[in-house]
Amino acid sequence: MLIIAASLISIANPAMSNPLTAQPEQRNILKVLKADFRHRPPEMLFDERNNQMLSPLKDILEEAAAKIGYSILWTHRPFARSYEELRTGDVDIVPRTVRNQEREEFIAFLGPIAEQNRNILFLVKLGEESKILSYEDLYNLTIGTKRGTAYFDRFNQDIMLQKIESVDDKNMAQMFINGRFDTMVILDRSAIEIALEQLGYNKYSYAHYYYPNEIGNYFGMSRKSPHFHIFDDLNQALLEMRASGRIKEIYAAYNLLSELE
Repeated sequence: MLIIAASLISIANPAMSNPLTAQPEQRNILKVLKADFRHRPPEMLFDERNNQMLSPLKDILEEAAAKIGYSILWTHRPFARSYEELRTGDVDIVPRTVRNQEREEFIAFLGPIAEQNRNILFLVKLGEESKILSYEDLYNLTIGTKRGTAYFDRFNQDIMLQKIESVDDKNMAQMFINGRFDTMVILDRSAIEIALEQLGYNKYSYAHYYYPNEIGNYFGMSRKSPHFHIFDDLNQALLEMRASGRIKEIYAAYNLLSELE
C-alpha cells in the first residue's frame, strides 16, 4: 500500500518523481538578489504616486547581475532600516553605501564604480557662514545628522558633539527650518538642497569650515547574504562595466555624468 501511495503522489506531482528535474527550477527561483532603494536625488529617485524607482545605480546593478544570471528584487526603504538589514542579511545589496572600517565587519563592498569628490559640508542659516571656522566650533552647536550615514572618522566617533538624528533628508531639512538644531552636516549636497527647495526654503548657506572628502561609489553587500558566494563574480562584472565605459554611458543617459566627478 505504501508503494502504491508513493506512486500516486508521483503521478500527481511529476516534479517529485525525479528530483534531478526539479533542481534547475529551484535554482532559477533562488537566483534573485534582494536590494533596497531609497529616495536620494539626483542619483536615486522614488515616485511615491507610481511606486517607480529611477536611477542609474538601479540600471547598473541589474545589468551586472544579469551578466552572472541573477535578477534583482527591489524594495523601497529608508537607509537606516537598510543598514540594519545589511547586518542581519535580510537584504543582499544596498546602493551608495559609504565604506569605512566599522562597516567592513558585516558589509562587503562591490566596486567602486566611481571615485567622487564629496566634501563634508555644514549647512547654516544665511549670514551665519562664519559661525563654523574650524572643527572646534562645532562643540558650541547642535548638529543635525542623518541616521546611518558615515561622515568622517573624527566626527563619527566624537561623543562630545551634540548630534540630533533624523531619518532622511526631508525630515532633517524640516527640523532645520523649525530651529531644532544650529547646523546640518551634509554628505549629499544635491539631496539636501532638493529637500529644502521642495519645502520652499532658501535662506541657507554653508559654513566656511568643511572637511575635504573623496569617496568611492560602492554597492554594499551583506556578508550574511545567502548569495554571498557570488560576490567576486558580481564585483568583476561591475568593474568590467566601469573599465569599458558602460557606467558612464548609463549615467549619461540620465544626464548625470557630473555625479561621477
